[in-house]
Amino acid sequence: MILSIHVPKAAGNSFRLLLQASIGPRMMKDYGDWAGCQIPAAVERCRTRSLAMRSRRDELLEKYDVIHGHFAADKYLGLFPIEDFVAFFRDPYQQALSHYYFLLRNPERDHPEERVFHEAKMSLHDYLAWDAFQNQQTQYLGSLSVDDLAMVGLSEQFYKSVELFNSTFGYDLQGDSFLNVNPDTQGGVYKISYDVRKAVEQYRAEDIETYRRAKEIFQRQSSKVLQFRSSSTESLVALKVPRQSTIS
Repeated sequence: MILSIHVPKAAGNSFRLLLQASIGPRMMKDYGDWAGCQIPAAVERCRTRSLAMRSRRDELLEKYDVIHGHFAADKYLGLFPIEDFVAFFRDPYQQALSHYYFLLRNPERDHPEERVFHEAKMSLHDYLAWDAFQNQQTQYLGSLSVDDLAMVGLSEQFYKSVELFNSTFGYDLQGDSFLNVNPDTQGGVYKISYDVRKAVEQYRAEDIETYRRAKEIFQRQSSKVLQFRSSSTESLVALKVPRQSTIS
């Protein structure tokens, strides 16, 4: 089972569309956990939905090859005989601002993060200091580290990451897909002020380290693909060691 973790504002929606187009009904969307938001209501919702999903193990194995959505890795960790976790990450300074402006643009969303955010009329600094979202990208890894992922993608190198996914798992995801961008930036980069940079470094230090490591892993995995292509036409799937579950 491929378990595709959709880290917010890191190209997860764009990747989802490519997965849907290629895999169709063999892909399950798993949204609604309120993952990555450390407030009591969200934590309890994650717990109850995780228990419910784990009770469907046999059904999931029969119906799906890929599960993609906003969930922390521990929701499925150890559930399937073979499980490959994948995720896209984004520069933490850019991801933090992108998520802030996403919340600002969408007050109507039925999510506790939106209600708290708008009721408090949070400034950017208020948001960055809010402990519910500190190290948000790392939160999605749960008890895993980025080194445990079968494939690491980068938002900034989206199409190269899709190529890496295809080579790693033997799929042929194709098409143009870039969703949910800020209309004010049109997918460009945010200007990072000194104060914002210092706040991200203070409140998202783990995300900075996760992203640093993700870039290293992405480069290594991509280099292996290039080396393999130059020496063989066989699938990279034969080279990849899948994560073996401890549950039979």
